Amino acid sequence: MTLIPLHTKETAPEQAKPILERYEKNIGLIPNLFRLLAHSPDALKGVADLHAGLGRSLGARTRERIHIMTAEVNGCDYCLTTHTYLAGKFTKLTPEDMELNRKGHSTDPKADAALQFAYKVAKSRGHIEAADFEAVRAAGYTDAQIVDIVAEIAFSFTTNLFDNTFKTDFDTGFPVLHTHYNELEGAAK
Repeated sequence: MTLIPLHTKETAPEQAKPILERYEKNIGLIPNLFRLLAHSPDALKGVADLHAGLGRSLGARTRERIHIMTAEVNGCDYCLTTHTYLAGKFTKLTPEDMELNRKGHSTDPKADAALQFAYKVAKSRGHIEAADFEAVRAAGYTDAQIVDIVAEIAFSFTTNLFDNTFKTDFDTGFPVLHTHYNELEGAAK
């Protein structure tokens, strides 16, 4: 159960209502993360603006792949569930690809290079080798796209932190998924 009550359009502060309504219009519901963030209209606006402004150079499919991978890395069941559902519904990613995304890979060769790079960035918290950067560049990604990959990871880290901290309830109707994060962390000890 989420640690603080989730707002509805009716209970949210006035400044938050247009943002919540935009999510409802665009995807057919208001994700619980945004209902949670509505407690702070400034935080909601900041996260929503970042979400809306990122990743055009990468395309929706690669953006969702990065969100799925980052949720797995950070042990965020809510984001893994939400992005897997949305990626299947809106971008038509296959279950096989989304399972590979969790491990930093993809069935698409170019996306695989982006995911391998993103996985290394996420796992190392940005402490990568020059060879990692050169590999994603050699796969055809521009410097601008590489910056966008890191920006998507940063966005995901932000939402993962909120959801893990506040134990955000899963959205109704989404098939619940769990990360392997705790299993992997336990095996590493």
